[in-house]
Amino acid sequence: MTGMSRRGFVAGTTVFGLVSGLAPAIVRAQDFPTKQVRVVVPYPAGGGTDLVARLIVPRLADRWKQTVIIDNKGGASGILGSEIVAKAAPDGYTLLVMTSAHTINPYTTKTLPYDTERDFTPVTPLIEGAIALVGSPKAGFDTMAKFLTAARANPGKYQFGSTENTTRLIGELFRLRSGLKIENVAYKGAAPMMQELAGGHIPVGFTSPLTVMSHHRAGTLRILAVTTGKRLAALPDIPTMAEAGVAGVEQGAWFSLFGPGNMPPALTQRLRDDVVAVLAEPETLAKIRDLASEPGGEAPDAFARRIKKELVAWGEIAKQAGIEPE
Repeated sequence: MTGMSRRGFVAGTTVFGLVSGLAPAIVRAQDFPTKQVRVVVPYPAGGGTDLVARLIVPRLADRWKQTVIIDNKGGASGILGSEIVAKAAPDGYTLLVMTSAHTINPYTTKTLPYDTERDFTPVTPLIEGAIALVGSPKAGFDTMAKFLTAARANPGKYQFGSTENTTRLIGELFRLRSGLKIENVAYKGAAPMMQELAGGHIPVGFTSPLTVMSHHRAGTLRILAVTTGKRLAALPDIPTMAEAGVAGVEQGAWFSLFGPGNMPPALTQRLRDDVVAVLAEPETLAKIRDLASEPGGEAPDAFARRIKKELVAWGEIAKQAGIEPE
């Protein structure tokens, strides 16, 4: 065998070895899933994350022709459930539906049981949305103007509710930008906070619009403002924070799909493509927009880059708000 031939043989063997090494991942992506899939929702049933999962996941199960279980593992602003996925095999059979708190928890929790970037594979956002400031009509707050006036006239008297670390930090940012002396009341989920709001026990709270839309339409609660740069199509009569008199609180929010770290790129792309197909279904799209939200579908690499940027941005907000990890 000539030197050239030997080199060609070695190169060919190397390429074959690489392709052979990749083949199982490619096959898995094409055949996925061949057994039951578990989707962890790291929040209690009945909240916004659970609602999103139950809107999207059953349609994925239909496409896959496999059983997909939604496993609610609430606690610690999504950290407990996220840990389960972080420690799972990167084969696509254990997935996570998580909120923007994924990029906030490093600044509120001193010791996380996982690395926010290394131990997860970003697949794609499911739903893109905002955070809403919700008022309690029973407490007398059905407009932003009424709450701002009362809170400024009575420093330290009022509170704002939050349901996890995204809404907590948005609330702290609102406190900073408005100059109000208000304290945070943390709830273990949106459902108990909305009960307190409906009863007039707290004046306002922060949550996702999709969580509160039914209450808003019924009149038991009132969305006072949203944290987007422009008004939401589903809520054309609700002002942005800037329009309502508090500038500098423009922060989006998302509910996204993740896998364990080091999930094969082909499998990650397959999952993202299936999500995009579900989001494009007319019935699913209509339901998403009816919840004052927009469909996700961002490519995995672009979503990973966004997470890096958000980690920096939330770190700055936490610093401004004086938030120390606990």
